[in-house]
Amino acid sequence: MTHPHIAAQVGDRTFTEAEVEARVATLRRGPLAPRLPRPGTADARNLRRWVVQVMTYEAVVEEEAARLNLPPQPPQPPQPPQAEAELSLADALRMGGVTAAVLTSLPVAPVVRARVTADIAVPEPAVRDYYARNGDLHPGPYEAERPAIERELHQAAADRHFALWLERRHAESVTLMPGYEHPADPHHADATHRH
Repeated sequence: MTHPHIAAQVGDRTFTEAEVEARVATLRRGPLAPRLPRPGTADARNLRRWVVQVMTYEAVVEEEAARLNLPPQPPQPPQPPQAEAELSLADALRMGGVTAAVLTSLPVAPVVRARVTADIAVPEPAVRDYYARNGDLHPGPYEAERPAIERELHQAAADRHFALWLERRHAESVTLMPGYEHPADPHHADATHRH
């Protein structure tokens, strides 16, 4: 049974249309406001759908954080001067927009990601194969290049694992109400991505 003022359900948690509109309004007051679609257009409705995606993915991460007994605002370790606070564009593209958005918007998300990906390991043959195929990127001797290659491959594998884990958990625990489907869902009239 659907309720007219509910946008989505994540487990026992309900997101109302008013909460979604408040989040959209915050975006419209932010630095990217000039880039957002005009209200009342198909693109604006898809923006609202995307915002619901972010909100429900955040809720999935918050549920996992609670299950792991993590504080919602984990203490931030001191960062070296060269550390970047934001994800790179390559990282965001590799993981997908919603996953990247959750990792940057929700302080506990990187901690959950670290827990979910703790067992990810890069086999030695994969490191050697990458080195053999990418001499232009890693021209030094194998032993000198190995740590950087392993870090890069580990990051990519962890990103894939976390994105797939999050997508699976989202599919298991989220119910989207009519009008709040994924922007690419072909069942709504504003769908812009079709196969």
